Parts: sequence; C-alpha cells; structure tokens
Amino acid sequence: MEREELLALVREMREDDRKRREASGVPAAGEERFVPVRGGKARILYYPAEAGAPVFFNVHGGGFVAGTPEGDDLFCRRVNEQLKIHVVNVEYRLAPECMFPGDKEDVYDVVSYICAHPEEYPADRTKMIIGGHSAGANISATVCLMAKKSREFCFAAQILDYPPLDIYTPAGQKFYTEGAIPPQVAEVFNACYRKEEDAKNILCSPYWAQPQDLEGLPDALVITCEIDSLREEGEEYAKKLMQAGVEVTGKRFMKAAHGFTMAEDEAGIAGQQYMIDYMKRKLNG
Repeated sequence: MEREELLALVREMREDDRKRREASGVPAAGEERFVPVRGGKARILYYPAEAGAPVFFNVHGGGFVAGTPEGDDLFCRRVNEQLKIHVVNVEYRLAPECMFPGDKEDVYDVVSYICAHPEEYPADRTKMIIGGHSAGANISATVCLMAKKSREFCFAAQILDYPPLDIYTPAGQKFYTEGAIPPQVAEVFNACYRKEEDAKNILCSPYWAQPQDLEGLPDALVITCEIDSLREEGEEYAKKLMQAGVEVTGKRFMKAAHGFTMAEDEAGIAGQQYMIDYMKRKLNG
C-alpha cells in the first residue's frame, strides 16, 4: 500500500473515532494539561487525588495511528473514583506522522516530568502503575523496559491489556481466529508505525526481549481475549516474564474480542473492574 493510501486510511480511522466521541455527548472528566517532552508538548487528561496518593498512567490504544485519551475517560474516572488515586491519561504522537520511537519517548517523558514536579502532581512516586490498551499496552511494556535501563523511576506494576508485542513478524504469519483484526489491517498499522530495520528492536517489539532484558521488570497483569489475533503473543510474553522471575497475573477473557475492555457493556465493564481490582491489590499489598 502506498503512503498516500495509508494516510487516507488513517484519516478515515481518526474521523470515525472523532464521530464516536461526539456521539457520546459526554465531556471528558479529566483536566486537560500539557507536559513538556523531548518532541514538544504532550497533552494529558489529569484526574487529581489527595497529595501523596498513588498514580496510574493510562495509555490509550488505536493501532499506533489513532485514538485519544478521551476514549478511555470513563475507565480513568472509575480508577480515580474507586481507588482515590491520581490518574494521568496520556496522549502521544501518532504514526505515520511520528513513527517509532516517538510515542514511547512521549509517554516516558510524561512519567519523568510527573515524578520531577511534585508541586504540580503531588503523587507518591513509589506507588506508580502504568497500563495501556492494545498499542498502549505495547507502549507501557516498552516504558517499563526503558525505565529499567535508565533507573530514573520504577513502577509497582504494569497492565498490558490485549497487547501487540511482536511488530516484526508479518501479521499473515501469526495466529488468526474468525472475528479478529484482519491481517491486512494489522499490516497497515505496522507499515505506518515502524521501519523494517526497527521492527525487531525490543523497544518496538518487546516480544523479542531476552531473559536478561526482562529480569527485574514490574509485576504484570496481562489480559488477552479469545477473539484476537494478538492473544498468542500476549500469552507468550507473559510466560517469558514469568521465566525471567517477574510476578505475572494472566487472564484470557473468553468470547471477548480485541478492544472489549473500553466498551461500556457488561463484558467491557467487567474487564475494567478486573484491572481496577488488580491495581487495588498491588497498591495495598
């Protein structure tokens, strides 16, 4: 697919996303703020809590090419209200305008800024959790790898919600089940997001990390779903984390499809509550 065709498809996805947000008629509860990052400024939605409370960093999905923090607003509200913790709902630069690793740098830099500015964000930096959905789960996993190397900050846990972790293997060669994201669509996301020479970099594809890369990473919750071509790589990554000594909680949601946790139906709300309950255990343990 030519670049102009890719861009046209991405614009269509973003327009569909915008229409869905407008149709909901519910304004985001988070306060819009801007945080300096190496690529300029990153927009966040901030849900405050009492000084000294823990903080959760939420990273939205969208195939690296679409999505906004507003799409996860109801989930972030629930986290904020039930756990009484700060929530930072992060927007990052999207492909193909910004390819790997700009998205990871944006999220890493937001966490770094929050940690360095307690007067603005009075959260307990010893009780931080990062979590993301789909592409946001890839970013969350990567930021944990980056933080391990830099030692600038660390997380109490990471939440990887139906994560795409292997951006190297062609989608047509991966597991597929009826009703999952079609391989040709996944290939469009990959083509927009990374250059071939970057595809096996573990900051692009954490699936290819070696045991020594994974040792010492935060405890992890890995959520997969039955009707999803990403479920195998998510579950394999969970096994790799466990083999490296990381404490992992894993759950495959049966009869659920990719993206289900951000829906406001019975299954989606149950998935959200599962993540919230996990955070509660980690922060109170």
